[in-house]
Amino acid sequence: MNAPSLRLTAISTLAMLCLATVSSARAAGNLDEFRREFAHAVYAASPELVHDRNPQPLLRAVVVLNIKLSEDNRWQTDVMRTNKDQPELLARAIEAVEKVHMSEIPEHLRDELKRNGINETWLFEKDGTFQVMTLAKAQRSNL
Repeated sequence: MNAPSLRLTAISTLAMLCLATVSSARAAGNLDEFRREFAHAVYAASPELVHDRNPQPLLRAVVVLNIKLSEDNRWQTDVMRTNKDQPELLARAIEAVEKVHMSEIPEHLRDELKRNGINETWLFEKDGTFQVMTLAKAQRSNL
């Protein structure tokens, strides 16, 4: 099996695992658990943009978003940190959030998500793929 086929297989497997966790958002009891479920939902919604490697030592960009639930139950983002030289990666992170659909969010978390939201960090590699900090593997230390 060639490298692209292996990568596609790994991404497909990851997506299936993530899809299984998206429906369990209703089981999240606190905001930290929900943040983890949301991160899995990001991976499931954008598997073609996610890599499964240890992040490289020098990242292409780091994007930090505050993600809130709007009154009409859609995700809205506020940019907390971005790389001004890589606006397409900011757009990619926002797009990944907008693709997330979580139908069952506990009411006590729904209120908190509308008020304060959660923060998530996107770690972009040179090839434009990412991991989110909540689920990221340890960063490689060698240059």
